[in-house]
Amino acid sequence: MPEGAESPVVRILLVDDNAGFRQRLARFLQLHHDLMVVGEAVDGDEALARVRELQPDVVLIDFRMARLDGLTAGRTITQEFPHIKVFMLTAFPGALDAENVAKNGLAGLLIKDQPATEILAAIRKSVRS
Repeated sequence: MPEGAESPVVRILLVDDNAGFRQRLARFLQLHHDLMVVGEAVDGDEALARVRELQPDVVLIDFRMARLDGLTAGRTITQEFPHIKVFMLTAFPGALDAENVAKNGLAGLLIKDQPATEILAAIRKSVRS
């Protein structure tokens, strides 16, 4: 990238059935000039529709949701849109491991209560690679 040029904005879709968590995460991400939350969804079915509509760069998707779980929806997203980076979010680290996430084609596993700086680093690293 030429000197002085701005880095592109990373477009993010948040998918979680907990509205409070989605709102807190969206507010945090919007504090960073290089990140933009372009949409939200409450379950895997809605996530697929929003991905097809919005074409985000990154999807942060909860593991446990009604109707269609995050792992199934995330795998479908990466199959249809291999350029989109999908991160699995979970509040229960023991319920899923990073190896299983990677085996399903996802970019990584993020624990909901891990430091926000680690979530930022994972997002930024994924779009640079």
